[in-house]
Amino acid sequence: MDTPPVEKSLGMELYSTEFPGIGGKLKVRFEDFVVEEIAPDLKALTIQDWAEFKETEHAPEGEPNRFVTFTLQKMGLSTLDVAYILASSLKLSRNWVTYAGLKDKRAITSQSMSIPAKASDSLSSLVLSRIGIRDIHYSRHPVQIGDLWGNRFTILLRNITDDCDSALERAHQLQGRHLLNYFGVQRFGITRPITHLVGKALIKQDYEGAIRIMLTTTSDYESEELTETRLKLAESLVPTDKMIESFPEDMDYEKTVMNELLKHPGDFQRAMLKMPPRVLTLQVHAYQSYLFNRLLSKRAKLGMSLETPQEGDFLIKLDETHSGRDMWLYVTDSTIEERQRQVETSQYGLALPILGYSTRLPETKQSDNVRNILHDEDIELTDFRNPKIKPLDSAGGLHLASIRLSDLVASCTDDGLSVRFSLRKGSYATVVMRELMKNHPINRV
Repeated sequence: MDTPPVEKSLGMELYSTEFPGIGGKLKVRFEDFVVEEIAPDLKALTIQDWAEFKETEHAPEGEPNRFVTFTLQKMGLSTLDVAYILASSLKLSRNWVTYAGLKDKRAITSQSMSIPAKASDSLSSLVLSRIGIRDIHYSRHPVQIGDLWGNRFTILLRNITDDCDSALERAHQLQGRHLLNYFGVQRFGITRPITHLVGKALIKQDYEGAIRIMLTTTSDYESEELTETRLKLAESLVPTDKMIESFPEDMDYEKTVMNELLKHPGDFQRAMLKMPPRVLTLQVHAYQSYLFNRLLSKRAKLGMSLETPQEGDFLIKLDETHSGRDMWLYVTDSTIEERQRQVETSQYGLALPILGYSTRLPETKQSDNVRNILHDEDIELTDFRNPKIKPLDSAGGLHLASIRLSDLVASCTDDGLSVRFSLRKGSYATVVMRELMKNHPINRV
């Protein structure tokens, strides 16, 4: 079965299963998509009824320490949205509000976050819309990216095209299967999947090109007024106040860039670097994710296994809070039997490179795949090196090649098909649902 053109353009060229999709729509309501973070000790931060949140949370527990960690429950907000809200409310720098991973916006989610202890009194008294705070306690260290095992998802799929019994049968076929561990479409933008293209221009230090893509690429999902503005901007990349006003309020990054171009016409690097460093890094990471998707598709097309390592492959240790460079193994002819046992016993998982300046290319079939993609993209690994602009400097890494569902539970309800499963960090629930739905990704926004 062919994948939608937009997914193919993002490197997601294949499905892992052959059965027909059941269609449907995700996230019709926030409560249709529930995400509960799973801590490194495998404890899930369960969602509570909103009525259980008190107007004032209790003071931090334990002995006073440098940081305060808490469970944050949110609805209809991204993790970055919440981080900015907390920072503003507590009069902190945004960098002092930390978390283990990003959670979906159109959902109800729970996750661990932390702030400096000096702001604990203010945190305890906060009353915020669609945000609940509980389990406040002191901690010696802040929550950092990667401080989680993964996430548990409870998803209601509405408007399926099959009867629910047939849909249930297909859902059960996902149990125990190795699925292609793609980076999902939301990594690139659903209605305007351009983030990776901006990222590519940034690593090539083509700031004018990056701004042109960001400001002038049109979409069928945007208003006619905004489309006309983008087309006018494409003529000269010289914005006017009226053009800036026509961009919606939630496009504040685009507005930031245009306001800077208004002050300094033609200084594209200056304008681009006005964006928050984290956003610039996310765009580079999006391009790396696209390259990973291409590499994963290429491996699958060549019939190379997604779970059994072969000579020249890399393995990463599973379920480590921080999988650093010392937590990976290289498969050689002399170690292949041992490496295969380590994968079979779930100590390690087969991983593919996320390309960056530190990626090594030994003489293997996998490296040939990488070289072919680099040639096709007209880039070099050294393009990811930018020590002068740290947000654009990316060493790369490793990412698991497949998802294996071991705890999937599905059931029929009056509203559709309900599924529940857990995923290790770095894997997308929408990629799992893609296998079941097999329709346009706009249905998974």
